[in-house]
Amino acid sequence: MESHRTSMPRAGASGAGAPPAEAKLLAATRDAVVLHGVRRTTVNDIAERAGISRMTFYRRMGSVENAVLATLTEEFRSRAGAVRTGTPAGTGRAQLVHFAVESVRVFATSELVASIAERDPEFLVPYVTDRFGASQQIVLDQLHALLDAGTADGSIEARAGTATALLLAVQGVALSARVLIRTGAFDAALAELGTMLERYLTPSDATAGRA
Repeated sequence: MESHRTSMPRAGASGAGAPPAEAKLLAATRDAVVLHGVRRTTVNDIAERAGISRMTFYRRMGSVENAVLATLTEEFRSRAGAVRTGTPAGTGRAQLVHFAVESVRVFATSELVASIAERDPEFLVPYVTDRFGASQQIVLDQLHALLDAGTADGSIEARAGTATALLLAVQGVALSARVLIRTGAFDAALAELGTMLERYLTPSDATAGRA
């Protein structure tokens, strides 16, 4: 069977968590961005919240943008890990669909992501149009693992581009979460996403058997 894995470089293992000093700095960055947005967050603001000097901040992060990116990565790592840990037992396909749908739900309620999307949407554009960032790679890693499980138990039919296609589908709904929530269509969209993924991942012979 053809592997569904891509040749994309892998990010570091998720779920490791940041060291205490870095975690405090990331928490300070998160608080500042939630309150002010990216453009209005300053080195002074983050340093004061973290209880460190400006020199220490620059030595550890280099810039506010780097600190925000590191904070987003940790946000995705912790939230994706929590969703994965809370995924109920079942086939690989059932677990993947649950992970995908609940990941969208969880990230739609992230104050950090919401603040950036509302105040500084241009900050996210390169990771939609130009390249995958570390945060997307974390989700992609989880999708790869779940696809492996589903392929092994026969509940999923996967191809070389399946993981990337799933990431783009999930990302599309997640990026539209604000308008979906505002129009009252969010829960219905998540239900449709789950149905779409269920049908997409079901092996073709199983689909034919139900025809």
